[in-house]
Amino acid sequence: MAELTDYASLTSAISDWDVRSWTAAETDQFIRLAEAEFRLYFGPNFAMESSTALTFADGVASLPSGFLRAIDLSHATYGPMQQVSWAALARLNPLGQAGVPTHFAVGGSSIKTADLFDGDATLTYEGTLTGLSSANTTNWLITNAPQAYLSMCLSMAKAKMEVFDAAALYRQQALQTLADLGIQSMVAQSSRGTVTLPGATP
Repeated sequence: MAELTDYASLTSAISDWDVRSWTAAETDQFIRLAEAEFRLYFGPNFAMESSTALTFADGVASLPSGFLRAIDLSHATYGPMQQVSWAALARLNPLGQAGVPTHFAVGGSSIKTADLFDGDATLTYEGTLTGLSSANTTNWLITNAPQAYLSMCLSMAKAKMEVFDAAALYRQQALQTLADLGIQSMVAQSSRGTVTLPGATP
């Protein structure tokens, strides 16, 4: 069985795990219903911290789907970059010269560095859950918790077949995975903070 990493592998896994050949229209419906359940669980103001590798060409890359806010952009060799406004970015490199990327800005659906470069950098950002489809083949949830996607889709498949006890079990498994993922995220965010202890300054 192929690794569960994207839309295509998820649609295949639904039929494989259910030992039944569902049509593309049916698996798409299961995915849409699963995502509706996820959004109810997350709530209207949910945003998830995630990281992705972006490939820059002439200092420009496309933002990931569901992007809300940049937290950090870092190059493996040059280190983290500082975020500035789009106008300030133009002032930092008015002639559009190539060089070591030190600043970046976000505008529309693009992210751009002041010193233009070709290569990869890691973007850490907050984003919403963007639905999977043939046009948008991946998102942060299928990357971080593919078992949640599969369990919730199987829940919808079992509900369609009116096997409601199995549907409830799969749904509970999916929601427990989301709860575990939330705890993991809170621990990761805490590790970014600094601890300040009251007392005399040495």
